[in-house]
Amino acid sequence: MRKFIRDHPAAKDEHLTTSQLNSKFVKPETEGTSKSFIHQYADLRDETTGVPLVSTATVFVSHAWRYSFYDVVVDVMEQYAKQFPNAYFWFDLFINNQNEISTKDFDWFSQTFRNSVREIGQVLLVFSPWDDPMPIKRAWCLFEIHNALQETKVGLSIHLPEGEVQQLRAGVMKGADSIVQVLSEIQAEKAEAKTESDKNMIFDVIKNSEGGFLDVNKRVKNELRGWNTKQLKTLADQEPENHLLLGKIGGVFDAFGNLDEALAFYFNALEIQQKEDKDKAETGKDMVSTYYNNNTEFKEIARTGTAYGAVYA
Repeated sequence: MRKFIRDHPAAKDEHLTTSQLNSKFVKPETEGTSKSFIHQYADLRDETTGVPLVSTATVFVSHAWRYSFYDVVVDVMEQYAKQFPNAYFWFDLFINNQNEISTKDFDWFSQTFRNSVREIGQVLLVFSPWDDPMPIKRAWCLFEIHNALQETKVGLSIHLPEGEVQQLRAGVMKGADSIVQVLSEIQAEKAEAKTESDKNMIFDVIKNSEGGFLDVNKRVKNELRGWNTKQLKTLADQEPENHLLLGKIGGVFDAFGNLDEALAFYFNALEIQQKEDKDKAETGKDMVSTYYNNNTEFKEIARTGTAYGAVYA
């Protein structure tokens, strides 16, 4: 991937989508060869590390071709590579012969994707934007997600571009509702495809599988909730003294039903606020009190005089 970008500097253009990159570089450079683009790098090694540029894939990349190639797709792949330095990506733009792909039928696509996902054992789902994720709206991305979820030995990890993290922060500051709404709007059954026939066939596969769309929606929501949880904790680590942010994060965990995490953030926010300005401590106290009043479990904690009672004794 990095060599491709070095060989094609225009790929860094933030406006170029994966689809446009295909038309501009990949298809012209492989036309008449009967080979996919990956064959150009098959026998080469990285100029810096000396490792082979091509090897057995360790992760299948699921992405929408409408995404900005460099700012979204490459960004996410670089994040993954930092976590797994020895990763090799199954990336359809390079793996499939783009000059012949249009002649393939649904069965070929479905079998290729299903077999690849099963053999590789790990799917990296490029998710963007955080508040309106495109993959759930694209039937083929949905099909790849479904394949990953159907295979018990296949792992699915969701990643967003780094720039989306700050957008997430802005959403958190608006309140928990903005985060919860994203999860509530995940409805795989509303996905679209380039052709109606592909959409219908993909939907038939999902409908006839165990759990159907309900299971896909539930499991994607769980994965995204897990991603949000990690990012919220990262934001908290980056701004450990920002009691407003910590309080908002507590509200999100409250909305997620993770009451222990919510309580910890609320108390942390309160303590910081009390240190900063004793005159504003009552505001923080009211925030925590409201939290308890809205949750039966913590009313009981307050009644028995444990954590909450100890703080305000």
